[in-house]
Amino acid sequence: MLDLTDSLLKYVSFTFLIYCCFNSLLKFVYNKPYIISDFRIYLITLIFIFFKLSASLLTIYNSKDFNMKNLLTFIIVLFGFYLHNKITEPRKKFFRLFVFYFIGLFIMIIW
Repeated sequence: MLDLTDSLLKYVSFTFLIYCCFNSLLKFVYNKPYIISDFRIYLITLIFIFFKLSASLLTIYNSKDFNMKNLLTFIIVLFGFYLHNKITEPRKKFFRLFVFYFIGLFIMIIW
């Protein structure tokens, strides 16, 4: 059951990361304003990645194998989310979000 939850969270967090990357790239290119729904989407993505990390930590007891890419993805996305909160200009916010969420997506896919 835990493996099923882990794989489901993988697909959900992967889908949210793809959406966040496209959203931030489009809003960066077209110079759109940063609204509260953007904040909520990026926060929900971060929460799902945390749940994925938690599920992979729980699977250590079953398989004795921990996948470091989940931890690295979470740290990178968390750092990007933290940095974007410090900035007030929307264009810079979307650029930072795109860079860090894309790196997290790349790590989740490739590594």
